[in-house]
Amino acid sequence: MNETTSPKPKALLFCTCSGACASMAKIDFWALTERVRLELGGQIEFLALHPRLCEEDGERLMKHVLTDKMLFITPACAEKRQEKLLRDGFQKAGMPMDAAHWIPVSMAMETTDTVFEKIKAALAK
Repeated sequence: MNETTSPKPKALLFCTCSGACASMAKIDFWALTERVRLELGGQIEFLALHPRLCEEDGERLMKHVLTDKMLFITPACAEKRQEKLLRDGFQKAGMPMDAAHWIPVSMAMETTDTVFEKIKAALAK
C-alpha cells in the first residue's frame, strides 16, 4: 500500500461452529459480538455470525458478501483449519485467501476476553 492508497474497510465473519465445538466452550458469542460492536464498531463495516461458514449455506453467504474492496477477519476455529474449511467459500466468491483479503483469528481454546483482544489486534493490522 502506498501513501495515496487508503486501507481497505474491514468486516468480521464469525463462525460459531454451531456452539457445539468443545474448543469454544469458554466463549460467550453474544457478549463478544456486543463488545466488538460497542468498542470496535467504528473500525468495521459490519459483523456477522454464522453457525458454520464451512457448510454449503455458509459458503453461499461468503459468495454474496466477500468482496475485493474489503478485508475480512474470520474469528473461527484454529487458523490452519480455517485455511481448509473456508477455502471453498472464498473460491466461490472468487476471492484469494491472502493477507490483502483475509485475516484468520483462532478462537480455539480461548475465552471471550482473549478472542476480543485477538480481534482488536487484527483490526490494528
